[in-house]
Amino acid sequence: MRALALTILLAAAPLGACSSLPVLLGNASIAQSAPQTVADAEKALTIAHLAYQAVGIALKDAAASGALHGVDAATAQALYDKVGAALDGADAADEAANAPGVLAAVADADTLIAQLHTLIAQK
Repeated sequence: MRALALTILLAAAPLGACSSLPVLLGNASIAQSAPQTVADAEKALTIAHLAYQAVGIALKDAAASGALHGVDAATAQALYDKVGAALDGADAADEAANAPGVLAAVADADTLIAQLHTLIAQK
């Protein structure tokens, strides 16, 4: 009998961890939060594409003015290509309705775009 009680107690213990799930979801159920997560991912993806276009224009202007050249230009091009690849991954995740994948890829793209802004600002 004592072993049965211990087994039940141990089996029920992990269920206590589920109580924090509503906090993570803003007190919404998983079904209720999914559309919001998808909408947030799509907004983030749109903003990331716009930021990619803007940094592309800034890079073009910096190169045209002569402020960005040589090794710095090559570094900038490599970073810009990585941003494009990250956004390709985000687009693929969006096509697959993988909102967490979109958000992760957009976060990668944002990090690279920030590096590009830092590189351009130094020139």
